[in-house]
Amino acid sequence: MLPNNEVRVSQTRVVSSVVPRDITDEFTKAAEKLNVGQLVKDEYFTLFEAVGALEIMDSKMDSGYIESGENHAQALEDDYDVMRELLPDEVLGIMDQLLCHEMAWHMGNPLSQTLFTSIYLDKLLWPVPKTFEEARFYRGQRENEDDPPLVHLVLRAYCLALVKACDFVLTRVTAEYYYEEEDFVTQLYNRSLLTEFDTEQFHKLIDQALSWLDGQEGKIDAGAREALRNRLVFRRVFLAALEEDTYELQSRSTEHFASSLSHVSLIEKSLSLGKPVPDAISLKIQRKLASTVPPRPLVNISPEDALAHLRRFCQDAIDIQEIIEYRGPHNLRVAVWALASRKPQPSVYIRSLLQTFIVNDMKVVGSVPVKQFFYDDLAELVLPFSLLLQPENDEVEMPSDPRFQIARQMANFLRRAAQPLMDTFRTSCLNRCRIRRTLCHTVVDWDGLQVEAEDLDVHLRTLTLEPPLTLHGGEPTFSYPLSSWAYHEKLRQLRLIIQLGFELSIYSPEELPGMYWYLSHICSTHLAHIDRIRTFTIAASRRSVPPTSGLGRRDNAAAERKRAFQKSLRLLDRHTTTVLAIDAFALSLHALYVLLARHNLLPTASSSRAYSSDRLRYELRMKPFIPISLPELVPFEEYQREAILEGDDDATVLDRASRAIVEAKKAWEAVLANGPFLPSSGEDGDSRSTTNTAPAIEAEWNRDVKDTMRSCIATSIAIATVKKALAERPALNLTVEIPEIGSNARRHDWWVVPVLAKKDGT
Repeated sequence: MLPNNEVRVSQTRVVSSVVPRDITDEFTKAAEKLNVGQLVKDEYFTLFEAVGALEIMDSKMDSGYIESGENHAQALEDDYDVMRELLPDEVLGIMDQLLCHEMAWHMGNPLSQTLFTSIYLDKLLWPVPKTFEEARFYRGQRENEDDPPLVHLVLRAYCLALVKACDFVLTRVTAEYYYEEEDFVTQLYNRSLLTEFDTEQFHKLIDQALSWLDGQEGKIDAGAREALRNRLVFRRVFLAALEEDTYELQSRSTEHFASSLSHVSLIEKSLSLGKPVPDAISLKIQRKLASTVPPRPLVNISPEDALAHLRRFCQDAIDIQEIIEYRGPHNLRVAVWALASRKPQPSVYIRSLLQTFIVNDMKVVGSVPVKQFFYDDLAELVLPFSLLLQPENDEVEMPSDPRFQIARQMANFLRRAAQPLMDTFRTSCLNRCRIRRTLCHTVVDWDGLQVEAEDLDVHLRTLTLEPPLTLHGGEPTFSYPLSSWAYHEKLRQLRLIIQLGFELSIYSPEELPGMYWYLSHICSTHLAHIDRIRTFTIAASRRSVPPTSGLGRRDNAAAERKRAFQKSLRLLDRHTTTVLAIDAFALSLHALYVLLARHNLLPTASSSRAYSSDRLRYELRMKPFIPISLPELVPFEEYQREAILEGDDDATVLDRASRAIVEAKKAWEAVLANGPFLPSSGEDGDSRSTTNTAPAIEAEWNRDVKDTMRSCIATSIAIATVKKALAERPALNLTVEIPEIGSNARRHDWWVVPVLAKKDGT
C-alpha cells in the first residue's frame, strides 16, 4: 500500500513507428575495418540487457511452448497408432532405425535426440512400468485382445532387450571415470531403463518371439523372417554379453561378443529388406521429458555407420580380454595404452570396461592384488630381488628387527603411492583431451610423491645397509630406488604431455621447433636417469648373494636373483631404446623446422602475434612444468637460444637433422624388433619370446611403431628436399604444408612432418 494515500498515475508510453532497414552491407564494411581479434563492446549493454534480449516463449528455446491456436493434446501426442499392424519389412525398418539411434547414443548423443524420440519406446517406458508385463505398447483395456504378434511380440521383445542393453551400458559407464557431455550423456529425463527387471525375463520373451517366427514358415517371406530372426538372436547374445562383462575376468570367455559380431554381418546383409517408418519417430516427445534444455534436433546416423560402430564395439570388447593374461606391470601398461589409443578411439563403454578390468575388487586384471602389482612394478624397474620387497618381511613380529621396520615403512608408502600408480593406467582410458589434461594435474602429485620417496629412501638405506657408489669420480651416492621409480614415471608423463600436444594440435606452426626441442630435452633427461638406475642395478647384481639355510634353497635363490636382475636390465634397455628413438626423431624435426622458420616458410596466422609474445607463449606452454621441482624448467633465454639453434648456420643445422633422422630410423627399427612385451627369461639368462597370446595388442602396437617409421621416412624425404633446395639457391624456393590430424600426409599423430614442394609445383 502506498503511504499517505498517494496515487501513482501511469504515464502513457509513446512508441514511435519503426521502419526496418537492411544494414548488412553497412555492418560488413564497418567490420572489415576491425583487426582480427579486436573486440567492440558498448559499455552500456550489460549482462542484464543481454539476457533480456532472449525471447521467452520462443519455440526455438522452449520445448514446451505451444503455438497459439494449437491443440494442447495434439501438441503433446502424435497421431501415430502403435497398435496398428505392421508389415514384416516395416518391423525390420523400425528395428534398424532403433539400432542407429542406439549407436548414436553410444557415440555420446543424448537419449532425447536418439532413442527417446521413438514412439514405441516411449509407450513402453512411460508411465514407468511396475511389472514386466506392464511394459507394453498399450496399457489400457482393449475390446480386441488379439494383438498382432509381429508387433506386440517380435518388435516388443526387440525393444525391451534394447532398453535393457542400454541399462547395462549406463551402469558400466557411470561406475568408472568418464566425462558427462564430453564422452557420454547419462540423463534419463525421468525415465527408467528397466533396471529392476531380471534379464531372464527378457531372454524368455525373445525365445517366445523366435518360436513364433519359426512357426510362420510360408506365412512370412523367408528372407524377411530370417532377417527378423537374426536381429532377435543378436539382441539375445548382445544382452548376455553386456550382462556378463565383469564375469569375463574369471571365465575369460569371448563367446557372446564373438556371436554378436557374427550377427552384425548377417544384419548388414539384410539392411535392404527393411522399410523405414518415419512416423514412428517424433520430436514432440521431447516436450514430455523432464528437461530444461531447449529442443534439439534428431540425431540421424546411417545404418552403415551404425553397424561399423557396433562392429568395432564388439571387436574391442573381444580384444580387451587379452589384457587379462598378467605379464607384469610394464606389459600391462603397454597393452592398455595400445588398446585405448586405437583409431578411432574405442567407445566410452569399452574404455569403462577396460578400467574395470584394470582394477576391480582391489585386484589387478582379476587375479593380482594391488600390493603385489605395486611391488612387481618396483621390482621390474629399480628393486630386483630386493630385501625391501621380500614377502617374509610381513611375517616378522619383532619391532627391533630391521625387516619389521622395512615392512611398516613399505606399507605406508604403498598406501601413498598405489592409488596414483593405478590412476596412471585408468587415465589411459579417458578421451585423448582428458588424458593430457589429467596428466598436467597428476604430474604435480608425482612430483610430491618423489620428494616423500626420497625421504623414505634415506631412512630405508640405514635398514638395508646399502653401500654407497661413486659415479663419474664424484662424491659417493646412493641408489634412492623409490624416488628413482617416481621420477621415472614423472618423466614419462611429462613426455606424454608434450606428445599429446602434437596429437591435439595445441601448438601453432611457429611453436613446433621449440616444442620438439623441449621433447628432446625431456628425453635426454630421462635417458640420463635410466643410465643412473642401470648403474646401481648392475652394482647390486654383483654383490654377494645373501645367505640362506639349505644348499638347495640357496641355489634356487641365486637362480631367482639372476633372473630378476636380467629382467630389470632388459626392461631398462627397452626404455633406453624407446626414449633414444623419440629423442633422435624429435631432434631431426626440430632442426628441420628451424631451417623452415629461418626462411619464413612456416604458415603463420595473421592474429598469432596480436596479443602474445614469445615469452608469453613459452610461459603458457610450460604451465604444466612450472610447479615441478625436478627437472627444473628451462629458462626462457636458454630455451629461445636452443629452439632457434642460435649460432649454427644452415649447413650445420641441416647436418644435425640428417644425422638425427638416421639415428632415429635405426632406433625405431630396434624398437620394432623388440616387440611390445618384455619377454620372460630362462634359467640360462637368455631372453625368450613369450607365446603370441595377445595378437590384437601386438597388431595395434606394431601399427603404431610402423606409422612412426613411415614418419621417419617422410622426414628423410623432407630433409633431402631442403638440402637440394639449399644447393640450388640460398633462399628456399619451397612451399610448406603442415598436415592436419587425420590426413593421409600425417602418418602419426605425434610426429608433424611438413609436406614440402617447389613453388613452381615440381
